[in-house]
Amino acid sequence: MPDDPPNPIEAPSMTCKCNEQWVELCDDFVDLEGECALLCELLTSLGQRDLPLDAAAKRGIERFSNQLKTRMTVFKQQLYKLRDG
Repeated sequence: MPDDPPNPIEAPSMTCKCNEQWVELCDDFVDLEGECALLCELLTSLGQRDLPLDAAAKRGIERFSNQLKTRMTVFKQQLYKLRDG
């Protein structure tokens, strides 16, 4: 029946799930922010060097940057899902 009050047992579970998602999202943001800060520090120190990068260093930076971009995409999708959710 549509006029029935909501089941009090169901409401907290939805709230808990949303809170858990929010905590996970905050944790993901903190991790992502730390990796962005690391990349910024890395690029700043490389910019201050007079030595050119060798092939391994270039690959490492490219790989780290690509992983960071992928994580940022996933994070953005999580935000949209939570917003629409």
